[in-house]
Amino acid sequence: MDTEFSNASSGVLSPEEISRLGDKFYFDELREILERDHKGEYVVIDVANKRYVVDADKLHAIEKAEKEFGKHLFYIIQIGNLQKPLTNFKKHMYAWQF
Repeated sequence: MDTEFSNASSGVLSPEEISRLGDKFYFDELREILERDHKGEYVVIDVANKRYVVDADKLHAIEKAEKEFGKHLFYIIQIGNLQKPLTNFKKHMYAWQF
């Protein structure tokens, strides 16, 4: 197991750590796989456990992730879109607001 991710599962991650680990997991392991069948949809990643959900609707994707992984911060990106990824961190200017 990647030591960065194994260390992440042992504690609370900052939004910056979630973004860094989310970038790494998405671009190194998921991007190529997901872009084939899910381009334009949203992936919500639980970076600490390297788990994710995909949905065409961003809100539904977040709701699925919360149901499966619990309520905490996630890495969120639209598949195939290279704009700045999101977290659901409320105070950050590009955050998903609940």
